Amino acid sequence: MSRGEALSALYSGLLGREPDESGFNGYMLAMRNGESLASIARGMASSPEFLGRHGLVRVGAVELPDLTELCPRKYVRSDGARSIFNASQDEDFAWMLRMIDENRYYDHLGVWSPVIDRDKRVTAAIVLGLGAKSCVELGCFSGPVLSVLADRGVDVCGVELSHIAFILAFPNVLRKLKYGDLLDVEFDRTFDVFVGMDILEHLNPIELPKYVRRIHEIVAPTGFALINSPMIGNDDVFGLAFDPYLPEWRQAGEGLFWRHMDCDAKGWPMHGHLVWASPRWWEQLFSKEGLVRDRRLERHIQLLLKNFFGEAPGRRSLFLLRHADHEPDIAEIEKNLTIRIDEALASP
Repeated sequence: MSRGEALSALYSGLLGREPDESGFNGYMLAMRNGESLASIARGMASSPEFLGRHGLVRVGAVELPDLTELCPRKYVRSDGARSIFNASQDEDFAWMLRMIDENRYYDHLGVWSPVIDRDKRVTAAIVLGLGAKSCVELGCFSGPVLSVLADRGVDVCGVELSHIAFILAFPNVLRKLKYGDLLDVEFDRTFDVFVGMDILEHLNPIELPKYVRRIHEIVAPTGFALINSPMIGNDDVFGLAFDPYLPEWRQAGEGLFWRHMDCDAKGWPMHGHLVWASPRWWEQLFSKEGLVRDRRLERHIQLLLKNFFGEAPGRRSLFLLRHADHEPDIAEIEKNLTIRIDEALASP
């Protein structure tokens, strides 16, 4: 999307209207001067217009505490803009997750978009290309991906822990969303496709095998799990999406998740990520629970989305997983993926 298209999408998704000329031009100038689209989105979501539209009340901003002052012994170094947290003990991950929850870190960050943009359409296209009749998404937020799928006749379900997601939810999927933790939510069926886009890395890595086991349980025997997380280092399918830039990561090797977290100056993990690990570690995690990568289908997706991944490199680190004993009709799925993804890329 161009800057103008993305900005128009924000007006539509957050404010429910077409841009006004003065506001639109002001935002465009700000972006040309270096302001990020994420910053503009946060500003819109804090505006009186947005709050009034959704019946919300702003009672005042709350400053995130400085974690480097709360727990200085765990931060091994700092350069003024970045600090490194060493989770040397398992309980350190639980402490960080508790800080994130208690301080409503993600409400400050505002990283999830309620807009049906190209990214959401591409994700939905992969699900449709896999022939899904049903789909469950973890961390669906307001349900943009699920909304696209529901309009195409897919039986959808979403699992979400954000209260505001239910306020912003798309009307056609609101009753399909479940509030709670994946380990606690009950399902009365399995699903053709499980979707987890940029979500698993926010979980406690010590607890992550439980979540993968749960994913295995709710994916139908002939189904798939579509997973995107920031996997750091080289992979034989998607190449290098993220460089292992911390020396501690390179020294630790690829066999285990890394206990050194890249954090901002106040000690908060970058983007709220608690799991920092290589593609090899991620693959082993899923394999131990009976979910294996389908590399042929992954390569086909990488080929179809080569240009898209060039614009959104974080999406490149993608796994398509299936039960170890499932042998899908690769040729038929490749054909369907090509049709659905081409449709999504052609959409405005």
